[in-house]
Amino acid sequence: MKSIFLAVLMFTFYSTFAQSKTETFDMVLHDGWNMQSSQTATATGDKISQKNFNAASWYNVSVPTTIIAGLLANYYYNFDPFYAKNFEKLADKRLNKTWWFRKSFQLPATESGKNVVLKLHGINYKANVWLNGKLISDSSQVKGPFRIIELDVTKDINYDGDNVLALEILRPFNPNKRDGDLAIDYADWIHYPPDYNGGIVNNVEIKTYNKVGVQFPFVSTHFDLPSLDVAHLNVYAVATNYTNEAQDATIKGKINNDIDFHQTVHLAPNEKKQIVFSNDEYKQLNIQHPKIWWPWQYGKQDLNRITISAEADGNTSNTISENFGIREVTSTFINNASREFIVNGKPIMLRGAAWSPDIFQRHSLNRDKQELKLVRDMNMNIVRSEGKFEDDNFYDVCDEKGLLVMTGWMCCGAWQYPENWDKAERAVAMSSDSSMMYWLRNKACIMVWLNGSDMPPRDTSVERDYLNIEAALNWPNPLVSTADASKSKVSGYSGVKMNGPYDWVPPAYWEADTSEYGGAWSFATEISPGPSIPPYESLIKFLPKDSISNTNSDWLYHCGTMNFGNTKIFDSALYGRYGNPSSMKDYIAKAQLQNYEGERAMMEAYGLKKYHTATGVVQWMLANPWPSLIWHTYDYYLYPAGSYFGMKESMVPLHVMYSYKSNAVDVTNSLLQKFDGLSVKADIYNLDGTNKYSNTITTSVDEDSIKECFGLPNISDLSGTYFLRLELKDADGKIKDINWYWLSQKSDELNWKKSKWYYTPQSSFTDYTALNNMPQTSVDVEHSTDKNADSSTHKITIKNTGKAIAFFVHVRVLKGKKADDILPVIFSDNYISLAPGESRTIGCTYSNKDAGEAAPFVLISGWNLNAAQSKGEKNVGFE
Repeated sequence: MKSIFLAVLMFTFYSTFAQSKTETFDMVLHDGWNMQSSQTATATGDKISQKNFNAASWYNVSVPTTIIAGLLANYYYNFDPFYAKNFEKLADKRLNKTWWFRKSFQLPATESGKNVVLKLHGINYKANVWLNGKLISDSSQVKGPFRIIELDVTKDINYDGDNVLALEILRPFNPNKRDGDLAIDYADWIHYPPDYNGGIVNNVEIKTYNKVGVQFPFVSTHFDLPSLDVAHLNVYAVATNYTNEAQDATIKGKINNDIDFHQTVHLAPNEKKQIVFSNDEYKQLNIQHPKIWWPWQYGKQDLNRITISAEADGNTSNTISENFGIREVTSTFINNASREFIVNGKPIMLRGAAWSPDIFQRHSLNRDKQELKLVRDMNMNIVRSEGKFEDDNFYDVCDEKGLLVMTGWMCCGAWQYPENWDKAERAVAMSSDSSMMYWLRNKACIMVWLNGSDMPPRDTSVERDYLNIEAALNWPNPLVSTADASKSKVSGYSGVKMNGPYDWVPPAYWEADTSEYGGAWSFATEISPGPSIPPYESLIKFLPKDSISNTNSDWLYHCGTMNFGNTKIFDSALYGRYGNPSSMKDYIAKAQLQNYEGERAMMEAYGLKKYHTATGVVQWMLANPWPSLIWHTYDYYLYPAGSYFGMKESMVPLHVMYSYKSNAVDVTNSLLQKFDGLSVKADIYNLDGTNKYSNTITTSVDEDSIKECFGLPNISDLSGTYFLRLELKDADGKIKDINWYWLSQKSDELNWKKSKWYYTPQSSFTDYTALNNMPQTSVDVEHSTDKNADSSTHKITIKNTGKAIAFFVHVRVLKGKKADDILPVIFSDNYISLAPGESRTIGCTYSNKDAGEAAPFVLISGWNLNAAQSKGEKNVGFE
């Protein structure tokens, strides 16, 4: 049997039923599909959509699926497409032709005689739709992966017995080109899958109604700010008459089973009408002391419940119920360059990363939960989704976890050039926009919609049409014309920027630039210090061991494309700053240092300058659609390394930090709480571990603000490379943060005059080469385990027993000695440093199902660790 390894094993598939949403009858056609190339299945649609057609030899798939995802699920390939350059082997001329997706289904007897609607969400790119031997709609009407398309199939449904649905789908062509299809585009992120994600990328549903139906319930919120005592709600829905005769219908609503409202509407034949329950007319929608939804660091994620039903002739046609959040998101301008977002009257400094779905568009609720757990563990509060839309499960998890989502249209191909659209393409774009508004407007997590990415729509009439649609559908959140700093001729300044960088810049960069590039000002919607090198344990999963070289073609293939097809800029800085690596494992170790300090400095600088005039920063990216060497905070295998823990440290809610620009110590507070009686301590150590400076003060910090504590003095006899340890304790003496820096008396210098859109080169590098000759030290390790039914937690206490700093100590927990890492995993901290005699306890939590059968093994390594002299209990090792 043909086999495929990691590309399949990484994903466990789940139904796209969103448990937060229920409906009286909603048949999601998920399992039991058959897929085949039209080059193999040469019969016509009228034959393929008959129940007596034999599709036994076709591929069995579940929907959503792209063509390649379906082939992977059937073990069609005898190679891992993510290994080395195997991805190129996916090329197949059949992918350029249509593919059939066939599904048999039966309606329950309870639905007999009702109006039946086929709902398609996610046809990529266009399809001929056949049902029971008849062409229902052709590819001139059914196209666009972001559209919600409803087809009335009442006349063609079999209420008794089998129905056969057959979709003949043609993939998109050239979505990355200005004259291509309006589909899913990856720009310069990755190599394109050769099917261009052709297939079905969201749900296919059968819905039934008794003459009329209601859908797309939505609740908007307005507060009398600053008071949150009363929430003024408006409720919206869409009522449709599915008959050729006028109908009178009663639309009923209920919130949380205790607030009722209704109205009678007259619907012309086949009319679709927006229904509005205004709080001016329905006074019960002015809710006293409401349950409010907050971003996770600001308060609780209380969700309410809206239920809407339609009745005709005294009979309930359908009822739909889903969660919503009582919350209000607005924005204001600090200046033309800086837009500040406000949630429930409170400004919020947004720090997060850009979401990237699986390269083959495979949806997994389990994977979503795992990744979004990592997002919160890094103390992020936002993810950005650029033209890549997940299923309802993703947004439900964000609702539940209090994570905000920035989303909107894609750069850089067909979506970016509306002036090239013909009438049919423009219709696809407008239908896509209205579909997205209906779909996303009731989700608590969605905070903003971008009508463009790298620029506003180049055809001003397109932006006007977008805005008209969004206003008509009562979009509740801020609308921004673009993710960059362009001024729209229609809607004015964006108040955000995407001025780079996307490749390596040193920590000093972020505070040094105050008005032109990617420094800590405005809202940076995508920005990054470049490559993020996975640890060796991940590299060997997608690179042959003899290819683990930053000049090898396999290595380069797993970078990005175009300007980002190598790691040269990052590598040059690493060699200049840390010295030439003695081996690739030494390179990887140094890369973790550079990733840690680079990511930490970016997020810390934006936090330090929040509201003056920094208002947000989105790391490009959170993770990669496949195993990659650039732009991620954790790698494709969910391994958290240097980038991850630099990010996590930088966004500790009550945080102590060092300013590279002012040479001062600051406290940043991201919580809506003032803190008094804080103890801030700074210690400076020479490379040999001797303490050269110590200072402690008591201070306070207001809610969501910054407090400059003290500057650091010039110190005599300080080694060329030295360490700064910062510690923050609360009024009860509890440690809230420990933050270590490695610094040099020689600074990084930037050559601003030679800046490019994706980076600013350095004219000279700091000097950390002395780290290569640090004195060794040893550690003692103790650990305990608390195992319950679902998860296990380790408490790992590490004590530095030597006289030197124990630098960049890395803790791993394996599935047994010499086994793989347990992943995913949550560490309270990692890559820690310890002063002589210092002891710290690290927490580690994971799901038991990910741990294997053997006893977990704790493996400790460090930059200057003497493994032979270090001591640990059973199931503890050193390297």
